[in-house]
Amino acid sequence: MSKDEQVNKKDKFYDYALQTIGAVAKFPIIRVDRKAFLSKQFGESKYLDKILESGPQAVFTPEALRKKATKVIKSCTYKTSVASFIAGLPSNPVLMVAAGGADVTQYVGFAVNMAQQIAYLFGEDDLFDGDSNDISEIAKIRIVAYLGGMFGVAGAANLIFTTSKAAAANIGKKVANQALMKTAWYPLFKRLAALVGVKITKKSVETIITKTVPIAGGVISGAITYATFIPMGNRLADTFVKNLKGEFDEEELELNPDFIASLSENDIINVDEYDT
Repeated sequence: MSKDEQVNKKDKFYDYALQTIGAVAKFPIIRVDRKAFLSKQFGESKYLDKILESGPQAVFTPEALRKKATKVIKSCTYKTSVASFIAGLPSNPVLMVAAGGADVTQYVGFAVNMAQQIAYLFGEDDLFDGDSNDISEIAKIRIVAYLGGMFGVAGAANLIFTTSKAAAANIGKKVANQALMKTAWYPLFKRLAALVGVKITKKSVETIITKTVPIAGGVISGAITYATFIPMGNRLADTFVKNLKGEFDEEELELNPDFIASLSENDIINVDEYDT
């Protein structure tokens, strides 16, 4: 495969990931109200006001939050039914096709919903702005980072660290003042988005499904949710713990922005091994 073909293939996965994220973001049912969620989780705590203002990480240790995350992941996995999720999806074949099919839309929607709950436990700010169907550039970046962490994509922890609450104000200004693609760390974001796109292609999701349990009509069953989402949630929660404690694997060390910007398309991602 030529270099141009590799670049085109990477761009296809990148566009696919953003297209899918944009589609599921239009569904209100996948959005989690941060204040309501934290109030439910810590309603009996005398420090609730502090938790709502600064995040649970300002009150509890990373280890305590990790235990809480385990319960949240299990609760989310067990209680979220496919039927209730589908009931909230609009019958819009354009969106379904754009996102690669109803099964992919549902799968990514479930993942984004659970990712928000985990993120809020570890001090992240609201992902979405009000009731608007539009999704901000920062929200797209954060969703790519969350999905990358859930899928175990190398570099996701770095992107989560970069867009964490501590850096959100600074990075928000950078994106607001210039196009995303002109930021120094855009190559890293694009690489991760492309890899996430690989993970959520229809073929990839169907492979996960067929290895887990037979399906009927392309609809994801509760058994599949149970088998795949608990490990995904655990990976993301572990990433947030490392983020809070300042612990990263060697491959997750923050890269020099000048070095990132100098990487060629070939260095950023090699897509030869992926099929569409």
